[in-house]
Amino acid sequence: MSFKKILYITCLIVVILEIVFLKLMHLGHGYFEFEELPAFGALVGFWGTLFIIIVAKSLSKVVTKREDYYD
Repeated sequence: MSFKKILYITCLIVVILEIVFLKLMHLGHGYFEFEELPAFGALVGFWGTLFIIIVAKSLSKVVTKREDYYD
């Protein structure tokens, strides 16, 4: 069995276990209803990271000095 196949099977098992334990057994309760959507945490993390990258690139244009600033 190749490493790639083992990795896919492991990921599939983890996803199934998350669905079984968190959704069917009601172990993960969110404060708001939309927090219980599938992959909500991953989506918030992705969009938060994207927002930070965009802000950092914008700020770098504002605070960066010219290359010959100290000459």
